[in-house]
Amino acid sequence: MARILVVEDERIIALNLKENLEALGYGVVGIAASGEKAVKKALALHPDLVLMDIWLQGDMDGICAAQQIWDELQIPVIYLTGHSDKITLERAKVTAPFGYILKPVNERQLSVAIEIALQRYEREQFLSAVLRGIGDGVVLVDKDCRIQFMNRVAETLTEWQFTDAKNRELTDVFKLIDVQSQQPVNNPVTLALEQDKIVYLTDDIVLITKTGQPLPIANSAAPIRDKQGNLAGVVMVFQDIRDRKQAEAALRQQLEKEQQLNQFQRQFIHTVSHEYRTPLSIIQASTFLIEANGSSVQSGNNLVNCQRIKQAVKYMVGLLEDVLTFGQAEAGQLILDPVPLDLNLFCQQLIEEYRLIAGEQAEIKWISCGKGQMAYLDKKLLQLIVRNVLTNALKYSSEKSPVYLTLSCETDRLKVEVKDNGIGIPPEDQPHIFNPFRRASNAGTIRGSGMGLAIVKKAVDLHGGTIAFESALGVGTTFTVTLPFPKTHVCPLL
Repeated sequence: MARILVVEDERIIALNLKENLEALGYGVVGIAASGEKAVKKALALHPDLVLMDIWLQGDMDGICAAQQIWDELQIPVIYLTGHSDKITLERAKVTAPFGYILKPVNERQLSVAIEIALQRYEREQFLSAVLRGIGDGVVLVDKDCRIQFMNRVAETLTEWQFTDAKNRELTDVFKLIDVQSQQPVNNPVTLALEQDKIVYLTDDIVLITKTGQPLPIANSAAPIRDKQGNLAGVVMVFQDIRDRKQAEAALRQQLEKEQQLNQFQRQFIHTVSHEYRTPLSIIQASTFLIEANGSSVQSGNNLVNCQRIKQAVKYMVGLLEDVLTFGQAEAGQLILDPVPLDLNLFCQQLIEEYRLIAGEQAEIKWISCGKGQMAYLDKKLLQLIVRNVLTNALKYSSEKSPVYLTLSCETDRLKVEVKDNGIGIPPEDQPHIFNPFRRASNAGTIRGSGMGLAIVKKAVDLHGGTIAFESALGVGTTFTVTLPFPKTHVCPLL
C-alpha cells in the first residue's frame, strides 16, 4: 500500500483528498498546508508519493517545495492545480513532476495518476540503480547539452557533484584535451547530436577534472529518443584507463627489452660463429697440408687421425649451422624452401656421413623407400631434423647398440622414424625435452648443448609437421616425425 503525503492549504479539499485516497486503498501519512511544512513532513515521514498543490500560502510555493523534496529525498511528486499561468507551468516542468491532476479531483482520475506515477518512479529508480552501480561513468544530457544525470562513478572521475553540475552545459564540466596537441577536442556528445549516431573517441584523450587534473579516459556517446522518436538527448559512458595505459607502457618496455635481447642474441650468435669458423678453417687447411706434404703421414694411424680431424671440423661446422638456424627460427627469419629430393640418395649420403663420425660405436640401419622415391621437401631442414635426432640416438645408446632410421613416403607426407635401445628419457624430463639448452637428468657425462631437439621442433613446426616420441628408461627411445608435402606438389613414384 502506497503511503501518500497530501499538501493542500484548503482544509476541506485536503480532507476530501484524504478520504478519496483511503477509499482507493492508499494510506495518508499526513497533511501539510504550506511548502515549508511539506518539506518537514516529508523529511520526517518519508512517504512514497506527494500530492502537491502548486499555489500554497507562505514564502515557499508547491514548485519550490517539490524541488527540495526531490533533491533531498527523491520522492515523486504529482501536482494539484486548478489553473496556472504559462510561466508557472514552465517552472513546474523544470522539476520533472510525475503527473498533474486538475481540480476538482475525482477518484478515477486520482487512482490513474497515482498508479502511473508509482510505476514510472519504480522504473526510473531501477534504471537509476543500474546506472549508479555500473562500473563506468555515465552522464545524461538533454538536447541542449545540459547535464540531467550523473552516476557516482562520473562524480568521482570528474570531481563534480551532480547537484552542482545539474543543468550546466556539459562543456563546463566535461573538458577534453588531446594528449598530442594539448588542444581542446570536440565533445562526443556534440558529435552524437550533430551526426545522430554513436560516437567513440580515441584513447589519446584526457579529461580535465574539476581540480585541473588530467585523467586518461575511453569515451563513447549515444543519442537517445523520446516515445515519439524525437532526439531527446545523449547518454555518455566513459571509463578511467590509467591502469590500462600503465599496463600498455609496461608491455611496450618489456617488448623493447625482448627485442634488444633478441638483437643481442643474434649478434652474439653471428659473432661466435665467425670466431669459431676462423680457427676451424685453419685446422682443416692444416690437415690438407699435412696429407699433401708430410711423407710420414702416409702411415695408417696418421691417415685415420687426419680423417677424424676433418670429420670433427665438419661436425663442429654443422653445430654452428644449427646455432645459426635456431637464431633465425627465433627471429622468424627461417624460410621453407621445398625442392624435389631423391629420398634414397638423401638417406645414403646422410648415413655415410654418420658412419664416418660414429665409427665402430654404432650401427645405423635403414629401410629403403624404394627405387626412385621422390618427395618435395626442404633439403637443408630435413638434413637438420634427421641429423639431430640421429645424433641424440647415437649419443644415448650403448657401444655397438644399433640405431634404426626408417623413412617412408606416403601420398602427401614423409614419415621419419629413429629408434634406439639407449638409456631412455626420465618421465620428469619428457615434458621439457624440446626446450632449448635442456638436457635429460640422466645424461651424465654425455656431451651435448641441449639445442638439438629444440632446433628439430622449430624445423618441424615450419614444415607444418608433427614430432612425437615414446621412451622408457633402460629400454630406449623412438622419435617419429611427420612432414606434409606442400599442397601444390604430390609425391611421384618413378
